[in-house]
Amino acid sequence: MHGGNLRRAKEIYGLESFVDLSANINPFGPPPGVWASIEKGMKDIVNYPDPESIGLRKTLARHLDQPLETIMVGNGAGELIFTIVQALKPRRVAIPIPTFSEYERAARAVGSEVQYIPLGPEGWAKYQTGKKGHSSEANCKQPIWKEVLKECDLLFLCSPHNPTGTVLEKETFEEILEFCQEIGCRILFDESFLDFLPDAERWSARDYLTANEHLMVLYSLTKFYSIPGLRLGSVFAQPTLIVDFEKYRDPWSVNVLAQHAGISSLEDLQYPDEVRGKLQESREYFYREFQSAGFSNLKLWPTVVNFAMIEVLDQTPDRLIEHLGRSGILVRNCASFTGLPGNFIRAAIKDIPVMQRLIEGLKSWTGLSSNNV
Repeated sequence: MHGGNLRRAKEIYGLESFVDLSANINPFGPPPGVWASIEKGMKDIVNYPDPESIGLRKTLARHLDQPLETIMVGNGAGELIFTIVQALKPRRVAIPIPTFSEYERAARAVGSEVQYIPLGPEGWAKYQTGKKGHSSEANCKQPIWKEVLKECDLLFLCSPHNPTGTVLEKETFEEILEFCQEIGCRILFDESFLDFLPDAERWSARDYLTANEHLMVLYSLTKFYSIPGLRLGSVFAQPTLIVDFEKYRDPWSVNVLAQHAGISSLEDLQYPDEVRGKLQESREYFYREFQSAGFSNLKLWPTVVNFAMIEVLDQTPDRLIEHLGRSGILVRNCASFTGLPGNFIRAAIKDIPVMQRLIEGLKSWTGLSSNNV
């Protein structure tokens, strides 16, 4: 259902090591200070972690310029999604699809009715203001949004969007925000991939929290700071909502090592720009090599974040996924994403040697595929 299951991959392909492009994790590892912070924190594993995560929350407050009382942390964004939905118990939710499956799972777990808003492989490019050249005929003022949202208690938004990697324009978000405020629909805005964006594309929904009591914003440290095994995320909302959410949260869900690692990660101010620079080089290399290869049966849907979708044009992606897997390369099968017509895989952007290996894997499969026609 999700990427990054190395145990399962070993069972399927009989290999001990893989290049894992199935999970969208920063490939360059955590900030250097994280290793020392974890070693330092080892002495604390004999005690319960701070249930309020005060040190981590203060660091988040300073780093992201948010009041301490508006921050709650959890065992990754996934746990926080379930905690928030358990607290709100919405009767009806709206989910633009395709997207992260845990939104719907969390909603179904509390008996919510789920309504879909179709994005398709274009992602947010389908619903923009027209400011950047997109057709304004499909913006969020169209009837489908108002028809779906008018009886909803909660709207899930995700930008940068998973799996398409597209970015919701600020102007479009403001339109959605205004309409949801009018009808009393809460918004849970997931910006887990925000830190991967280049400066020109990066804006945060956190800037709108003060004036919008119905807005909640998810922020993940897991992906960008490369600590998925520790699990660490946060949610920002007005203090009254945070108080309600805390009633449904496991007080010890953020372990002592995760708290130490989170503080150390956020305090390394040089790390984010270094990572973004390396990823931009890798992304540009991959897109250039993909285009040069002239694949007739593959279409690349490029993004500005750390992953991209590849559409298999002439068959299901199963053979390609198996071919890459037996070559030691794992990609994500997008068949489990509801609302994604076509045959897609999703591949994370890693360092240049890894992307070169993916290109070679795609070339070898294309040759095999052509020979089998």
